[in-house]
Amino acid sequence: MRDKQIEHCIEVICQKGCQSVRDDIRLLEQGVVLPELAVLDDLARLKVLKELRAIMAVYGDSCPVDLPSEVLRGNRGHGSNA
Repeated sequence: MRDKQIEHCIEVICQKGCQSVRDDIRLLEQGVVLPELAVLDDLARLKVLKELRAIMAVYGDSCPVDLPSEVLRGNRGHGSNA
């Protein structure tokens, strides 16, 4: 049950986007209890922090750009039907 809570909290934080996750990591490192993690004890919050660091390590110092779904589908929204 506890591991599922931890995973859920990680997913909720990651859904906020790359830069927000980096900001949340900094807050957690300062000892701030994020609202998303209020249901967890200190040890579980440390586990979330460790997992978030591991996830973000994949990106190095950059964050991927989130593109609008229209761009990903090829519709640039310029009024053309091409």
